[in-house]
Amino acid sequence: MSAADVVVLVGNPRAGSRTRELAEAVAGALPARLGTPPDGVRVLELAEIVGVSFGPEPAYGAKAGPDPFATVRSARLLIVATPAYKGSYTGLLKLFLDQFGHRQLDGVTAVPVAVAASPEHADAAAAALGGVLVELGARVVAPLAVLESRLADRAEIAARWAAAHAGAIAHPVAAL
Repeated sequence: MSAADVVVLVGNPRAGSRTRELAEAVAGALPARLGTPPDGVRVLELAEIVGVSFGPEPAYGAKAGPDPFATVRSARLLIVATPAYKGSYTGLLKLFLDQFGHRQLDGVTAVPVAVAASPEHADAAAAALGGVLVELGARVVAPLAVLESRLADRAEIAARWAAAHAGAIAHPVAAL
């Protein structure tokens, strides 16, 4: 697997969030475990690229760049991170994922990452996000649910998670 095959999709409506930092820590912890170079992870931050409008004029994201849908479809390893909003993943992430057709993520190995104030909300958001990714055809591996109060320990959490789950990720990613 080349590092360009790793995509981090951040569904937090606030750019530069701790959710992004956690997702990047997960992406950074995996290469050593998978025997791949540690650089070149592509980060798609929806707060910067997706516009949402409830008025008569369409909204456009502030950041131009490569087609984010093509980037997600071409990922071999997709880390999708979200804060929990009302017991699930964010509406911004839902709007983005709703643009994919059934099974359009076939061949993608995905890791749902959820952050919340309570364990129940973190688990619920990770499970809901995992279910949607499966519906889109992704092979979901070891969701990660993290409490907001533990985000300062994100590097340690990511390293422990990678140590426990790299084997489950390595086989399908290497087979692609």
